[in-house]
Amino acid sequence: MKASIPSSAIGLNEGSKAKAVGPVQQYLRQFGYLEGEASAFQSDDVFLRSGAPDHELREPRAAQEGVLDSATVEAIRQFQAFARLEPTGELDAATIEKMNTHRCGNPDTTPTSSSLVADFVANGGSWGATNLTYSFQNYTADIDNGTIQWAIDQAFGLWSAETPLRFRRVSDGTSGDIVIRFVTGDHGDGSAFDGPSGVLAHAFFPSNGGSIRGDTHFDDAEGWTIAVPPGGGIDLVTVAAHEFGHALGLNHTNVAGAIMQPFYGGPRRFLGDDDILGIQSLYGGPGALENATWIHGNAAVIELPGNVESQRHYGFYNRVVGKAGSTNWIHFSLPTPVIEDGSRLILDRFMLRAVMGESATLRDVHIRDGERVVALHNGVNATGTQSFARFGVASMPSVLWGVSVSLGFTFGKGSAADRRVDLISAGFDYKL
Repeated sequence: MKASIPSSAIGLNEGSKAKAVGPVQQYLRQFGYLEGEASAFQSDDVFLRSGAPDHELREPRAAQEGVLDSATVEAIRQFQAFARLEPTGELDAATIEKMNTHRCGNPDTTPTSSSLVADFVANGGSWGATNLTYSFQNYTADIDNGTIQWAIDQAFGLWSAETPLRFRRVSDGTSGDIVIRFVTGDHGDGSAFDGPSGVLAHAFFPSNGGSIRGDTHFDDAEGWTIAVPPGGGIDLVTVAAHEFGHALGLNHTNVAGAIMQPFYGGPRRFLGDDDILGIQSLYGGPGALENATWIHGNAAVIELPGNVESQRHYGFYNRVVGKAGSTNWIHFSLPTPVIEDGSRLILDRFMLRAVMGESATLRDVHIRDGERVVALHNGVNATGTQSFARFGVASMPSVLWGVSVSLGFTFGKGSAADRRVDLISAGFDYKL
């Protein structure tokens, strides 16, 4: 159900009766701020890490259709607080613009969860297992199927990097724990898509129960892409990572930088601290390193030496200064244990310690076991200090040969200090 808010709504005062009020109320009902029809997205007992009073939402109230009454004004105020706008209750230009932003279709609150808070909300239940399966019911024609599979694997890898969770793809058309569909309009789950723009996707909490729980649906009326920058399309990895947060039990947050914010603001292929705290409240952290191996930065192999302005070893770390406007790949071959106590180990996560100057960007992380690609983290575009960056291997396959990691870098303009990468160490953890 599309709720495009017309500009004629800007400046309407409390008590106004106008056609433009209807779409505003429709939006507020759809996302849980006004009383409306029961949501298809249910939740279990509420777990709130913060009860900041300026973000609490009282039980949604009914409003008079087409009238900017007190219930509607209060709902606008609560939406503004959640969207980090000044909570005036007035329909100003910034509020209308935010309402018209691409977003997730899950409500910001549900009938059994009537609070909006500044920190993560983990009220969607959780799975009783950490080894989950997923399958595709169909694909979108916007991207080839193999690329879609890697994009979804990357999105799952963000969550597996910070938890014990493992995600294994099973055959298309079968009933994995999480079933992925690209659909349009009314697709039979009680929450129809609205066509291009507006709602991009939605997912069902583990607490929904039955065969629908965990299922994740993308609006195929959108133009999906995996390119960064996206060039007008919607980044599949970013939206999938957000929706899988719902499929694992997280609700929306309004913390800046979190993947679980409901509004789409372009590619964001990493979790924020708030996301990590939320998912670990449900499933725990990755645990202690069990069979980790590390290698010093001075063991890196540079693929294109001609694109390097300078390289110098400082003890065991490696400073690489790229030429302005260049790209490069830097490779690590990591010590790889294979058998522990008679059992073959599984691949868990890659870990990196590095410091980058202002115009040096870690673009891609490719992980291989022998010739087999086991994880692609593309378009991560990490900068600055990476004191302990983690990149998950979502399916956690068994070790067969030996692990290598390729890091794709982009170097912009500026001084040598701006274009430097200090490679301190690289590591990998393996589990039984």
